[in-house]
Amino acid sequence: MVAAQIFNELDHHVWWLTWRWAVRQHPSKSKKWIKRRYFGKHNRFRDDHWVFGERVDDHARYLVKFSWTPIVRHQLVRPGASPDDSDLIEYWAKRRRKVTPPLDGYNLALLTKQDGCCPLCGEHLLTADQPPQSPNQWERWWLGVARRAIAADYLTHERHGTPDGKRTRMVHTSCYRSLRARNRRRLATFSPAEPSGLA
Repeated sequence: MVAAQIFNELDHHVWWLTWRWAVRQHPSKSKKWIKRRYFGKHNRFRDDHWVFGERVDDHARYLVKFSWTPIVRHQLVRPGASPDDSDLIEYWAKRRRKVTPPLDGYNLALLTKQDGCCPLCGEHLLTADQPPQSPNQWERWWLGVARRAIAADYLTHERHGTPDGKRTRMVHTSCYRSLRARNRRRLATFSPAEPSGLA
């Protein structure tokens, strides 16, 4: 049995346990009320509305799902292939191109659609603190950069208006905060002054 199938079965079992607990806690409430109270899209990097958790002070606390664990299938290195061999540059470059970031399909699609750049500042969404010095370090570096970016609250989602309606895009958290601050200042500048009450 493959790991993905086992993870899905474990997630279903945990969902059943949490759902049964919630129903017992609120026997007089409807299923819709229970779903709204305990389940939702608490992980903003996952397009999943059945995550068990709660929001406290604009922060979400939730159960991590087993299926979110990245499954890495290691590709064996060709016998005798050395990263220092100048004749094998194309071989190592081809291996590096096969490495994908540890993101789910939803966020990977956003990253691809934006060419890996933040639409607010134009910089790359995933940047390297220190680029790899050899092909041997590349895979470990790429996985580390993406995980650190997500874990450090480095990226976020923003809903912006387009002619086709609201669209979601991935942006730097710092850029998003700056944009919100500028919008608040703009609204404060154009809002009419309140009457002082003095006559």
